[in-house]
Amino acid sequence: QAQSDGAVPPAPWRFGLQLGTVQDRNNTEPTAQVSLGYDIDRTWSVEALANLSLLFIRYGGLQEGDREFDSAVGARVLAALPLGDRWRLVGGVGIVQFEDETGVGPLADTVKNTHTSPMLSLAAMYRLGRRWSLGLETSSFTRSHTFNAGLRAEFRF
Repeated sequence: QAQSDGAVPPAPWRFGLQLGTVQDRNNTEPTAQVSLGYDIDRTWSVEALANLSLLFIRYGGLQEGDREFDSAVGARVLAALPLGDRWRLVGGVGIVQFEDETGVGPLADTVKNTHTSPMLSLAAMYRLGRRWSLGLETSSFTRSHTFNAGLRAEFRF
């Protein structure tokens, strides 16, 4: 007999794509995040990620002391809390290395800065089937006071 969708264990590897916004010191910009994760068991998983501002050309210069988010790479540990057959709440803690630009003068000169920061995240995910999940994720790079929010899709393989 054919097995139901819930009877087949999900694949342990997953690829994630997230489109959303980043709020960085009163500037909101579109971002994209890609990730590669591995489920250790039903609760714990690990994930590598890269996040990039989608504003490749910024209008106007930064004023002295202003900052704008550029990109981040990092890793995190995730814990999942099932909320039913298809819903789960996923919390994460990790570390990222991020780049931002700082305005340094009246002629719109900028300097790129690289920092390391803790990362905290929370997502509500809905499993569409054995391979696909959709959800909403929020995260923060706490050292840079950066807040990210977006729609997330995951494909398991």
